[in-house]
Amino acid sequence: MSKLKNRRTLDTIRVAVAEDHSLVRQAIVMALKKEAQIVVPFHAENGKELLEKLPHHEIDIVLLDLDMPVMNGMETLRILRKDFPEVKVVILSMHDDPWIVSELINEGISSYLKKGYSFDEMIDALFNVKFKGRHTTDIIEESMFNTNELELKGRLHTAQLKLSVRQLLILKMICDGKKSEEMAERMMLSKKSIDASRADLMKRIEAKNPADLVRKSILMGLYKPRTDEQIINEESNENLEREARRRLRSDKKEIDNDVSV
Repeated sequence: MSKLKNRRTLDTIRVAVAEDHSLVRQAIVMALKKEAQIVVPFHAENGKELLEKLPHHEIDIVLLDLDMPVMNGMETLRILRKDFPEVKVVILSMHDDPWIVSELINEGISSYLKKGYSFDEMIDALFNVKFKGRHTTDIIEESMFNTNELELKGRLHTAQLKLSVRQLLILKMICDGKKSEEMAERMMLSKKSIDASRADLMKRIEAKNPADLVRKSILMGLYKPRTDEQIINEESNENLEREARRRLRSDKKEIDNDVSV
């Protein structure tokens, strides 16, 4: 059990989990159920399923994955804030970009846990959000203290252009010099979807060509140039996460095969 000292006893925290990877979702639910004060009325594999189930349950907090098919975390968050303002949201994500976290804070999240968090930290986050209204992590502090004029300009243009987190991530990879095939693999999308997003971004930003898209993205605060080392480290972390998930899926398949024999 987590050692959070200021948690209130006897109060129950009702948590819903939205995570598209079944083994990760099951592990989270199992960990939550070990806490006497936490109940999990339901869980979902995407935002659409979450929103369909939510009206039938009383929920205090949603643990929300950012990258999901059908309906992603940002789209789900905006609907939650509009239709279920009393429900608190804690984001689970592999992304460590402080600017993206800033956008999510502006949209009304109560905490942000980067995947790789310990279950104790997740439990502490839930109790802090329930009884204090928020839970601060290192990346939240970084996103709050590193805000400068260019980042503020970027937030303004993001809102004006109505860019989603997914579009911001694709824009960042375009500006990093990534090809559509690379982006499709990393975002788990088709090349056709990436090309359509690229064309849409060119139109929204009114860029004449790819170089103009990068130039305007920097001037508008939508993209912050990074060193090759920073880009490589980010890709390495994503590859480790992807390999871990691949192994989980492989292990599950072997278990299922053993059970069926």
